[in-house]
Amino acid sequence: MMNRSLIRRMVGMLVLAGLVSALPLLAREARVKLATLAPKGTSFHLILQEMGQAWREAPDGGVRLTIFTDGAMGGEADVVRRIGLGQLQAGLLTVSGLTEIDLSVGGLQNIPMAYQSYEEVEYVRDRLGPKYEKIFADKGYVILGWFDTGWVKIFSKEPFERPEDMRGGKVFVVPGSPGALEVARSIGTQPVELEPTDVLVSLQTGLVNIAPAPPIYALAAQFYEPAPYMLDVNWLPLSGAIVMSQKSWDRLTAGQREVVKTSATAAGRKLTDRARVEMQESIDAMVKRGLQVQSIEGELQETWTKFGVGLHPQIRGGVVPEAEFDEIMRLLQSYRESNGG
Repeated sequence: MMNRSLIRRMVGMLVLAGLVSALPLLAREARVKLATLAPKGTSFHLILQEMGQAWREAPDGGVRLTIFTDGAMGGEADVVRRIGLGQLQAGLLTVSGLTEIDLSVGGLQNIPMAYQSYEEVEYVRDRLGPKYEKIFADKGYVILGWFDTGWVKIFSKEPFERPEDMRGGKVFVVPGSPGALEVARSIGTQPVELEPTDVLVSLQTGLVNIAPAPPIYALAAQFYEPAPYMLDVNWLPLSGAIVMSQKSWDRLTAGQREVVKTSATAAGRKLTDRARVEMQESIDAMVKRGLQVQSIEGELQETWTKFGVGLHPQIRGGVVPEAEFDEIMRLLQSYRESNGG
């Protein structure tokens, strides 16, 4: 028969084991791997590093953030897939990546010539963001912070100033949107699906000769060398969010979650503010290196606006869900009526 001393020792060991098993939730450093297409050393990367430092100082052991830049984990669709598999826990994604999770967010970006100012971009995002966050939560993702990188401009190997000048051109299109391919074909261009990290080589080899991109990325990726012409049209805003899988979020303590969410939201704001400043700085830097800018004013502005708006019937339902497209148009109309424009 087991003696009482041995029983007491065994009970003590079981109690200790229970306490030890609880320690990881209380004091173990959490680890998060985040991927982005942003090039290493850019302001986007540096701001993410600042966010990571804030995470490391979070309570209960902190959160260690590892950042993979330059598309090291593949395109944004690959990043979403890796998050789903648990190979990554988070990503800085543009709308192109976010629509891999749910198409509802497409209208924050993919409606040409719909937005006339940054104020309109933020007005729509502020009002629809909470709804999209709920949709993403239902699909197992937490949106930590929203951002945009300014306007997408159109870079090309040959100069053009009017929509019809693009006909016959081979235009870069991000993979994953059959509707966008159809829109590109409808205006007489040949769409070529590419990851953003492959655009430079494709411009150099002639696989594409038209590349819509934000100037900040065009400078970092050196698009201005094989595509030395830029149409200065605010085609659409490049928007996105910092996201984390719900599973990874649930592993964090309450104290860690508060720091992670607060610092990521602040990082999204910093990314937005900095990118908007760097947009013009990037254009100026490329001009010094030979970029030629085609300005869009007066009649040309009206021509491009009419052209972009003329694509909206195809965008509605084909690229952006009808209900979301209609809601965004309603919000934009409401904003303009309230602001005299």
